Amino acid sequence: MQRRKLMQISVFVIRKSHYSTPVKSLTTNHDVPAVVVDDDDPLYADVPKPRKDKSERKPYPTPMKELIRRAKEEKQLRKLQPCRVLEDPPDNGLLVPELVHVAHSVHRCRNSLLSGLSKLILHVPVHRCRCCSEVHIGKEGHEIRTCTGPGSGSRSATHVWKRGRVSDVVLFPKSFHLYDRAVKPRVIHDERFTVPKISAVLELCIQAGVDLEKFPSKRRSKPVYSIEGRIVDFEEVSDGSSETAVAVVLQEDDRCKVEEKKSLKEISIETMESWFEMVLGVRELMERYKVWTCGYCPEIQVGPKGHKVRMCKATKHQMRDGMHAWQEATIDDVVGPNYVWHVRDPTDGSVLDNSLTRFYGKAPAVVEMCVQGGAPVPDQYKSMMRLDVVYPQRDEVDLVA
Repeated sequence: MQRRKLMQISVFVIRKSHYSTPVKSLTTNHDVPAVVVDDDDPLYADVPKPRKDKSERKPYPTPMKELIRRAKEEKQLRKLQPCRVLEDPPDNGLLVPELVHVAHSVHRCRNSLLSGLSKLILHVPVHRCRCCSEVHIGKEGHEIRTCTGPGSGSRSATHVWKRGRVSDVVLFPKSFHLYDRAVKPRVIHDERFTVPKISAVLELCIQAGVDLEKFPSKRRSKPVYSIEGRIVDFEEVSDGSSETAVAVVLQEDDRCKVEEKKSLKEISIETMESWFEMVLGVRELMERYKVWTCGYCPEIQVGPKGHKVRMCKATKHQMRDGMHAWQEATIDDVVGPNYVWHVRDPTDGSVLDNSLTRFYGKAPAVVEMCVQGGAPVPDQYKSMMRLDVVYPQRDEVDLVA
C-alpha cells in the first residue's frame, strides 16, 4: 500500500511539473547567435523537377488579386476618360527609347549564340531521344530511364538516342509576327496560315526597335487614342526602315569571320557570355513589353494580347473550344533552358547509370555544352551541377544512406 501511494504521488508530481513549468530546449543557447539559412540565395539552385501533374495550370507570376485590382483601375479610368491619348509606351504604339539598344543587343547575342553553338556541336556530341524530347550532351547517351514517349513501357523507359542538332540544345518557341501591335494586337483563327510565326525572342526584339526587312513593323511618331477601350490611330501608315537590318547583318558576317580563327575554349566562353547577356536582355524587355503564354500548353505570343487561334490541345481545351488560356509568361517560357544531366568528365567515356540518378546534377543545355567545350562553370550553376558530390560505385549504392 505504501509503495502504491508513493507511485501515485510521484506520477502526480511529474504531471504537474509537465503542465506547469515549460521544458527548456536542450539546443537553445542564447550566447551563440542563430544561423539563418537563406533559401533565396542566388548562388544556390537545386536540380529542377518537372511538374507532377501536367493537367494542372501553370502558376501565375503575378497574384490573382493584383490582376483583379489592375483590371478594376483600368475599367474605372475608362469610365472617367472615354476618349484619351495613351501616354505610356509601348501601349501607345511608340517605342521605349531606353530599351532600343537592349533590343539590338539581344538580337546580336542571339545570332552570336546560334553561331557559336553551330561550331561547338562539331566538337561536343549532342544526342536526342527518338521517342521523347530528352537531350544529352556527351560521347554516348545516358542510361537513365526517364523516357515517356510511345513504347517506353516495353523498353523500361530506356531512351533511343540519335544525333542532335542546335535546335535541340536551345529552345526558342515561336510566336505570330505582329505588323501593328497597337491597332491590331491579335491574330484571328482564319489568319493562322497567312501570318508568319518567328522566334519569340526575335519578335520581342522587333517590337522593341529592331528593324528587319523580312519582317516589317509599323513605327509611329505620335501616340494612338483610346476611345471607349478601342485603339484608334489617326496617323498615316509608314513602314520601318531596313537600313538597320542590313547593318546588323553585315556586322554579324564580319564577326563570324573573326570567330573562325578562335580556339574551342574561346568560342565556348564567348557563347556562354552571349547566352547570359541574351537572357538578361530578354528579362529586361519583358518588364515593359508584354509576353503571354498558355496556362496548359507551351504556346506563346508576344504582344498586348494573346492570339485567337484555336489550336490548344492541352487539358480542358474542349471547354475553351480550342482557345488558349492566356497568362503572363516567364523567362523560362520565352527562352527554354532545357535542363540536361551534367557529365563531370566527358573524356572518361563512362555512361551515366540509372541507379546513381540522385547523385547526378543538371544544367541548361547551353551551359553544359559550353562547359564541356572548355568554359568555366558559372557560379550560379555549381550547386545545381552537384560538383561537391562524390559518385559512389555501382556496387556501393546500397551502402550509401
